[in-house]
Amino acid sequence: MARRARAAPDLLIEGSKPPPDRDVGLDVARGLLMAWIVIVIHGIFWLGIAPRDIGALLLFEMPPIFMITGAAYFLAEGARKERLTVGAYLDFLLRRGVRIYLPYLVYVLAAALVVTFIGWDGAFSWQEAWARLSSWINPAARGAGQTWNMLSWHLWFIAPFILVTALLPFLTALRPPQFVKPWMLVCGGVPLMLALDTVHLAAPFDDQIVKHTIFYALWTMFGFMLAAAPRRWSVGDYRIALALALAGMAGALVLLPGEVSLDMQANKFPPNTMFFLFSSVWMMALLIAARGISEGRLQALARSSLLKPFMTAGYSIYLWQGMGYSLAAFAGSGLGAGKYVIWIAAVVLTIALGLLFAPLERVRLPKRARPA
Repeated sequence: MARRARAAPDLLIEGSKPPPDRDVGLDVARGLLMAWIVIVIHGIFWLGIAPRDIGALLLFEMPPIFMITGAAYFLAEGARKERLTVGAYLDFLLRRGVRIYLPYLVYVLAAALVVTFIGWDGAFSWQEAWARLSSWINPAARGAGQTWNMLSWHLWFIAPFILVTALLPFLTALRPPQFVKPWMLVCGGVPLMLALDTVHLAAPFDDQIVKHTIFYALWTMFGFMLAAAPRRWSVGDYRIALALALAGMAGALVLLPGEVSLDMQANKFPPNTMFFLFSSVWMMALLIAARGISEGRLQALARSSLLKPFMTAGYSIYLWQGMGYSLAAFAGSGLGAGKYVIWIAAVVLTIALGLLFAPLERVRLPKRARPA
């Protein structure tokens, strides 16, 4: 256990060898990111606790989430390098699908009930009720047209997360040569994102979901690479990539002043080239900072009672923040409460609901027995 903990600060997301099933650094990083999303990011963008232009420069959280996904996959399954069979892949899809979709399903059923009792307009009919329920249980639709308040604002994440997870066994089969450096990945990602910026998919394809999936698949692969080869890159490598990404952002702002923006909320939906460069800057900065985290500090964070809920029930808390914020805003507006009171109440209610439903995300189907 001690050796595993020492390895984690090197990456925030880098693994040690032999790969453990869990890594304290991954758990701490995931907990910090979930707390950041629920408390800070959605406090800013949902309740306006800080100016949007400041908040837009803090939207770094999703690429690290997907990096952790890639690293965790390596630690749990990817290091085995077993031949992928149809049976093994279907088993993987079923096990991961239950872990992702079951907590989501319970949340959206609760959201649909809230909409029915609080936000229903017009006469009730079973046909309309089924149409609304169908909209909720489909992660691609996420209650579109049938929602209320902030119940569904954060659910855009679920469909790309499911798709990236389904692609994991194939994505992680593509392992770049050892000589590849972070600056090469940044430089290679720019033309891909520029090409993606020119593509606009029409129905039946969902343009945003497709672009989110491609964008976050890149960061998932990056996380897998980090976990697969600890200390592959030095702080100097990260600094070069950071400098190039900053230069790219500055060059775009100077050369294309009417076409690019620092509004990362707009750049994020769907992710474009500027958001890729912005994410690269933050990612390299986080990886550099992670090298300075001592084992003692890491262990202290892991034991923190404030961080523990986000480490043990992060996905559930993420889901139930839609309910927590919506109900707190609804009640707070009726009572004339200020936005900071609503914000505190929303966070407390979100954590409570997340912990209540957290057992759902720990449901595990047994793995398919390997042939002898």
